[in-house]
Amino acid sequence: MIQSIQRAMAVLEAVSEDPERPTSLSEVAGRLGLKLSTCANILQTLLELGYLDQADYKGGYTLGPMAYHLTRKGPYRRGLVEAAMRPMAELAGRVRESVLLAAMGGGRRTTLCQVDGNESFRIREGFLAQQDVYRTATGRLLLAHLPEAELRAFLAVNGLPGARHWPEAGTEAHLLSRLAALRRAGRAITEGDPAGIACPVRDGREVVAALGLFLPRARFQGEHRTRVLAGVAEAAAAISRQLEEQRRDADRTHR
Repeated sequence: MIQSIQRAMAVLEAVSEDPERPTSLSEVAGRLGLKLSTCANILQTLLELGYLDQADYKGGYTLGPMAYHLTRKGPYRRGLVEAAMRPMAELAGRVRESVLLAAMGGGRRTTLCQVDGNESFRIREGFLAQQDVYRTATGRLLLAHLPEAELRAFLAVNGLPGARHWPEAGTEAHLLSRLAALRRAGRAITEGDPAGIACPVRDGREVVAALGLFLPRARFQGEHRTRVLAGVAEAAAAISRQLEEQRRDADRTHR
């Protein structure tokens, strides 16, 4: 990995955590463990390229126009997000729990969008939060459906899960056994707090995403548990059908 590019991306990510609030040089440098001079050079370069803005010479930094220009074509995995939004919103509204859509890319699990199902019901697109693959129900399910070559590459980079994140999968044999069990079950459940549930979203035969729902463990029981499990499975199937419709429409357009 090229260190200068890695550092520049880390600086952009640090500023983007609160894009409307100016972030100072010392704050960015301290967060990333960089020398002030090194961080200043990176910030200045990103400023000149338009990826950062600065209100005045001594002011803090915010995201610049080029950072937003990169996303001008819509959210990441746009077709997938568009297919998912209505089933996700309906599920979140019905069970009053938060629902998310996650996908794997570059060996990372990324949340593409999330619908908060609490009383402040809202839809968040372009969320793009990245979390540990082993720790989440969606991450485990996505890992279970990776092609063998991609799974091997993932393990070569990330290693096996630790006892803290997935104690039942501490060896390669145990991990492969757990992943096979998830494929057979057609879903993943983590019983921690919060609890997590995930079902596969398919485009044809390929699993392209995982639909997940998370909630306090105390609520994940009885009739509500049954309703949540059925709802996630139904919504994932609805998204898969929508993706199939998108593909058919695209085929008709190109005929």
